[in-house]
Amino acid sequence: MSVVVLNRNYEYWTEASIKKVMKWLVTDKIEIVVSHDTDEVGSIDLRVKAPLVVRLLTFVGFKPKSDLIPFSYDAVYHRDNNICQYWHKDENGNKYKHRCTVDDRTIDHVLPVSRGGRNTFENCVCSCRTCNELVKKNRTPEEVGLHLIRKPIVPRRDKTQFVIMRFAYNPHKLSHQMYKDVILGGALR
Repeated sequence: MSVVVLNRNYEYWTEASIKKVMKWLVTDKIEIVVSHDTDEVGSIDLRVKAPLVVRLLTFVGFKPKSDLIPFSYDAVYHRDNNICQYWHKDENGNKYKHRCTVDDRTIDHVLPVSRGGRNTFENCVCSCRTCNELVKKNRTPEEVGLHLIRKPIVPRRDKTQFVIMRFAYNPHKLSHQMYKDVILGGALR
């Protein structure tokens, strides 16, 4: 049986097991907002109507996201801002950065996979099709005279970004029904 846990300001926070909720109740960390009409839980020393929705007595704040970003091609495109990471030159020989369109961008392995390169942030960069498929192909940048704009790095998440806690309503859970009816006032109907 899970219990809906609200933050001090009555915003959805998480769900917790009845065991964890009982520990919080005994240590005065929560108050019961909605309980079951008939079912009771507890021990010999403490019996209460089974909580369905509880509220934390102190504001917990927001859960910060991990600063580690999992590797994905989309994360590489985002890190590189869809800019080909190899310098381009105009007709006068001046270097410039080429912004790739969605159709033009590819992921280039600085050390090709066929030579032991791996799918890591340190080895993958955003590259235009021309640089990746027509110029570089299966070689290293040094072998074809390409120069990286910057060394690829592992991106880190800004610590000011937070997890957004969303309530996913399950009509089969009584605690969810009570949260919807009592706290949200039927707003999910």
